[in-house]
Parts: sequence; C-alpha cells; structure tokens
Amino acid sequence: MAELTVRAELGALTAIADFLAGTLAGSADDMVFSVQLAVDEACSNTILYGYPNREAGAITIACTVDDDVIRVTITDDGVAFDPLTAPPPLLDIPAEERPIGGLGIHFIRTVMDSVAYARRDDRNVLSMEKRRPASG
Repeated sequence: MAELTVRAELGALTAIADFLAGTLAGSADDMVFSVQLAVDEACSNTILYGYPNREAGAITIACTVDDDVIRVTITDDGVAFDPLTAPPPLLDIPAEERPIGGLGIHFIRTVMDSVAYARRDDRNVLSMEKRRPASG
C-alpha cells in the first residue's frame, strides 16, 4: 500500500496527481484515468468545502494496486460529509439552468465501481474501487 498525506489546500492537488501517477504506473490507462478523476474530485471538494471558518487540515490518500482492482481510501478531518447522500445532478435540463454543484460526486459514482463512506474518529473516510473489466 502506498500512502500520501498533504495539507488540504488547492496546491496539494499537484502532489496528489503525481503520487497517483507513480502509484498507478503500469495499470490500465482507463483504470488510471477513472481513479485520478475520482480522487481529484473528492479531494477538491474536501479542500473547497471541508474546512469552513477554520484552518485546513490534512488529507491522506492510501492506494493499493492488485492485478484486477485499484483500491483508494481518502481520509480527512474536515466537516462530516457523506457524498453518497448528495442528490444526482439534473442532467436532463440545459447546463445554464442547473444548480451549481453535484457534478464531481456524479463523476465519482459513474467512473468508480464501488464507493463507500464512513465517519470514523471525527474523520471522513471515502473508500473507492476500480476493477479491471472482465475480458470476454
């Protein structure tokens, strides 16, 4: 398992992307793209909304790569927020008429094969998996 802890600031997104690129090297391109997109969206949401009226804390990304599955766990000490309870975005109306927000969580749900949330020890824990498609 590889692990990275960064300060919850926008500048950390580059370090997160570099960490994932190194950790996921050799994995299938489509799996890497999905994981990178999901992690970027989740971390961006934490950075932008997880620390209202207080100093940013830490985000830890733990990643395990097996032959057929990539597992990522993102842990932060921001305000409690279960992204899986967010309503799906209104995709059937023109973009200019849609309320702002919700697309990042929609992308996470769409590109990952499984996503789970828990609140443990005053920390948000988002666990995601991307599995290699069965060859047929």
